[in-house]
Amino acid sequence: MSVLVSLLLAYGLNVEAANLPTTLKVGVPTPGQKPFFWLDDRGEYQGIYPDTLRLIAKDLQVDLEFIPLSQARIRRHFTVGKLDIEMGVPMNEPEDSALKEVSRYSRPFSVINEVIIYRPELSFPVFILRDLEGQRVATVRGTSVPYYLIREDLTNEWQIAQRVHRGWNDIGLMKEAVALHYQHSENLNYKTSLPYASKPVTFRLHRNKGALLPLMNNSIKRLEEEGKLEELVCKYLCGTGK
Repeated sequence: MSVLVSLLLAYGLNVEAANLPTTLKVGVPTPGQKPFFWLDDRGEYQGIYPDTLRLIAKDLQVDLEFIPLSQARIRRHFTVGKLDIEMGVPMNEPEDSALKEVSRYSRPFSVINEVIIYRPELSFPVFILRDLEGQRVATVRGTSVPYYLIREDLTNEWQIAQRVHRGWNDIGLMKEAVALHYQHSENLNYKTSLPYASKPVTFRLHRNKGALLPLMNNSIKRLEEEGKLEELVCKYLCGTGK
């Protein structure tokens, strides 16, 4: 018995009557953000989010069509039903009412941790943001930063990682997964604090495909219990993959 049939039976759904889609259109923000998602040299999407979704799609026996768009266009296309899935949506974030009305959210499949990266020779404790009061901190332009920090805005987290590695900045704020990925893949030298903030992330599913939601959730639960999601994350963050 296939995983899909097992999932359908678990929810009392008839296989013939389920009328499930054969292909799901997935919006992918441009540019990519390693290790979460990016387009490789062969024109294929790699990263934690696409790989997780592929495992789920295998359970559901559906194909995925990845469509690169700006973040703003992803939201617009999703609202009018031109996209079926958005990856890595933080839980409980403020959203446009029209977008929220057509959105259904999976159970969390991962967590985004925010951390402080800093030069190894620094001796002061940097584990919470308050420890950095009055310090100059490299941040991504447009992100929310407490008023008591002196921010130095950069374009992206790759710039922050490089500048701290080279000693051009002593301290930076970024996502833990990104910090670890750059450490392993680019051999960058900095230390990483404990997380100062964490957000569970989900898949956003269009309400037109709402019949898939319990099946997706069951698949995520199974993958989590079998350790598959942890293995996948380690592929990108434990130094075994780029």
